[in-house]
Amino acid sequence: SHAAVALATARTVDQLENALDTRHAIGEAMGILMERHRMSEDEAFGVLRRISQDHNLKLRDVAQRVRADHPDRV
Repeated sequence: SHAAVALATARTVDQLENALDTRHAIGEAMGILMERHRMSEDEAFGVLRRISQDHNLKLRDVAQRVRADHPDRV
């Protein structure tokens, strides 16, 4: 039973870390769109969401593509 608890805890931690990474990627992509196209936070998220839905891609994948296409990203 201890091993099961440890495994469940490790999965939870991994999922939370992944969620934080995804949230950060989406936020960074939104910032890029906001700066590049002078749009609001809501507009930038809407663009990411629309692309995600129209192309049947996960939102995090769209965000990663925006980040990868931005030449000034460190």
